[in-house]
Amino acid sequence: MDQNGNGFKLSSKAFTGLVLAGAAVLIVIFMIMNGGGVKNDADGCNVNFQSAWGQSPSAVWVDLNSHGENKAVATFDFEYPSAPLKGYENPVYRAYSRQVFEVGFQDDAGNEGIRFSKAYTCNAFEIYEPKDGAYRSIVRNDVDGIEVKEYGDGETVSILFFAKGDYSYTILMTDHPLPAEEAEAFVSQLN
Repeated sequence: MDQNGNGFKLSSKAFTGLVLAGAAVLIVIFMIMNGGGVKNDADGCNVNFQSAWGQSPSAVWVDLNSHGENKAVATFDFEYPSAPLKGYENPVYRAYSRQVFEVGFQDDAGNEGIRFSKAYTCNAFEIYEPKDGAYRSIVRNDVDGIEVKEYGDGETVSILFFAKGDYSYTILMTDHPLPAEEAEAFVSQLN
């Protein structure tokens, strides 16, 4: 006991340590309560998950064997046509961890005819944006109330992009360009 009968005396170093420990606990609680994620925009959309302590899993492209595996890696589902082009009936699945769900359709020789992509972006970010000058024609059209951006040569479309809510969609037909009407018919089938 000290001379005043208080029982113990706290040194300034111990007091400072307790204050810092308390501040650290409050910071951790704040981060946990706020999701600990990196916010992508004002509405709080977490595109890339991050723990309360700043770690995040590495996002990587993964080749998969089925729709179900793709759904598990992307962490969302995707509706698309099951046989979009004649001669290209073999689906090939690919996902980017927690963000992109892709399915391409190949012929028996392994050539891709068309690829559908759905990405959780929250801000209508284009998954595949071509280099400047790669396409002679870039057109914006309204398809069933959805604004689509079409890259092509003026007669056919090689890339079609649009957004719905927090998701961005891309249709790639780079090796098998389609007339605009045929490409636009896929817009209502993607969800």
